Amino acid sequence: MSAAPSLWLRSSGPQSDFEALLVRMRQRLYPATTPVLASYWLRTVYAGGHKRAWWRELEGLLGQALDDRMLNAPSRQALGDLQSWIRQSILVNGKTPDTPETRVEPFRANLRRERLGPYIGRLLNEWLPAEVANLLVNGNEMADPQDGMPVLAVGRALERLLVRERLSPATLEMLLDPELLSPQYAYPADVEMLQDVVLALLGRTSAPAPSVMPATLLAVATGSPFPGNYRDDVRRAFLVQGREGQEVHVPIAAAEGLEILKGDLVRIASIIVTMDGRWWESGNLQSGDPYSVVYKPGGRLRIDYSSDHARLDVPWPQTELRWRGEVHLPGPFEIFGREWHASSWESDGERTWMHLAFSHAVTMAEIPQPAVAAFRRSHPAFIDMAWAAMADALAAASSQKSLEPIEQLHRSDFIPLGRALFGLAESTKNRRMPSREAMETQLKAIRYLEAEICQAYGRVPWRILPLSVQTAVLKRRPDAALADLLHQAFDGLPEGLDPSIRRRASSGQAAPPQAA
Repeated sequence: MSAAPSLWLRSSGPQSDFEALLVRMRQRLYPATTPVLASYWLRTVYAGGHKRAWWRELEGLLGQALDDRMLNAPSRQALGDLQSWIRQSILVNGKTPDTPETRVEPFRANLRRERLGPYIGRLLNEWLPAEVANLLVNGNEMADPQDGMPVLAVGRALERLLVRERLSPATLEMLLDPELLSPQYAYPADVEMLQDVVLALLGRTSAPAPSVMPATLLAVATGSPFPGNYRDDVRRAFLVQGREGQEVHVPIAAAEGLEILKGDLVRIASIIVTMDGRWWESGNLQSGDPYSVVYKPGGRLRIDYSSDHARLDVPWPQTELRWRGEVHLPGPFEIFGREWHASSWESDGERTWMHLAFSHAVTMAEIPQPAVAAFRRSHPAFIDMAWAAMADALAAASSQKSLEPIEQLHRSDFIPLGRALFGLAESTKNRRMPSREAMETQLKAIRYLEAEICQAYGRVPWRILPLSVQTAVLKRRPDAALADLLHQAFDGLPEGLDPSIRRRASSGQAAPPQAA
């Protein structure tokens, strides 16, 4: 565990931490993700360095909780696993954990709040699936034949991504804010597991209550006279406690409400989805100031990962007992950060269901380009491992003045590029100022050779160069043309080597201020 424990974890007893776990279990929207909650809660309290008496008391609390007949099956299984682990690992063996050292690595600057929503969307929908796939292919994780994706692998992948991102504690705290999220871009089950991992990295066991809102529009029945901007209206929906339970009210302008009432038959059939994963069906139009479309709750949507492609069954707002002629399937649909296409209909006599198949992750098109550029792309672990191996081989080759460590690289497709990087390192040795021509030749070779692997592994990270090489290049203060070559060859260049800054400097223009 890399996070520093909070001081309150050293309390006299485990009661408060255990109560926090039970509250989070009761609030769980998707019980199948409970193993992630239990695992990261355990890691959090383990980081507190408690004595054996503390663990003995916790084991007793677990036994009492297991007597509760109201526990659902996933919670009962998780609590039983925790009790068994404590008995075997601590009470029987007599070993208690040491207090871990405070995390001291440098953090990234805090992300701006307006960027966090899109950041979470990319984290969950683009980077997380790639990291999970890497764990399943190259790690010891096994896919569950029933669920397709083991939830503990998802939790581990989220932890690896967040640790590599070096997010500050302040940024991690902001990731817990439910107002940042939307069911259009985030699957609530993924959000629950993200919360588990973030709390563990912060050393906390308690969590904010899950949020029902905001809502997003899923489907509208043919012929329903909703205004053209109704999707925007749904984003302003609010939760109401009615006589028969919870309702969601979507406010619309009075003129739009009056327009709907003009028809001989008021048909406002539609389905919305809220941030807790529930779908809601429109029931009636409520007049007043403002007019509101009133929605009643249905079930909870769940993505099915058990087949080759993720699937999602959603209710359709109009019921058809039979279809005449050719059937046209609507779509595509954007929900939970994914685009889906309709694969088939099904009617059970009471409701029509649409079976959706996953197409691809939603592109966050609404993000301004400067914000997109501000996101450092998280890579799957195998990419970081490949460049780390190159860095070690390059350092050894420079120290031994031999290409042998490069030639022994496990990934043979990296060897030609490693030779070129070694050539650049050698060109900077034993000279107070490496010649421009030598640097240009080696950089062009690096740019050419990395083209073979760039699509899969990206450009060469600047950080893998030996420090002496980085210093020699910086000392030379390359002109704009050479800076362009460096930019084409390397990723993560220091600010002083940014080619756009070099051009402005040579032309006398001032560089713009850097965003926080």
